[in-house]
Amino acid sequence: MKIEKDISDLSKFIDGIQGEVVDFMDEKAREAVKLQQVEANYRNHTWNLRSSLGYVVTYDGKEKRRYISGMNYGDEASEAIKKWLDEVNKSGTSIVFADGMFYASFVSSKGYDVLDTAQSYLVKALNGRE
Repeated sequence: MKIEKDISDLSKFIDGIQGEVVDFMDEKAREAVKLQQVEANYRNHTWNLRSSLGYVVTYDGKEKRRYISGMNYGDEASEAIKKWLDEVNKSGTSIVFADGMFYASFVSSKGYDVLDTAQSYLVKALNGRE
């Protein structure tokens, strides 16, 4: 005996969940960026490092959301962060942070908090431990 079942409603349900997941991830990532801008532990001479933060939200290997803060730090940094976010590995479901200033990794290598607070906050937020 062959039983057929219409599962079109299941597809709609799954698509709805995807939207909710992406919205939640985007909300928490944006909160993380805002917190990072306030909590960074380095002397802030120009605000360039703090205002050039961004991220992408991926779902099932596709970019769903992109956010870049500030954008008041010049075309070079703006293009750098856009290019990096364009080229970053977007496989799976994830949030990837970036800083558009060319010296961000140098500052981070000296032990300063360039993206650490954002990352830590996000891990807690996504695991329900805010």
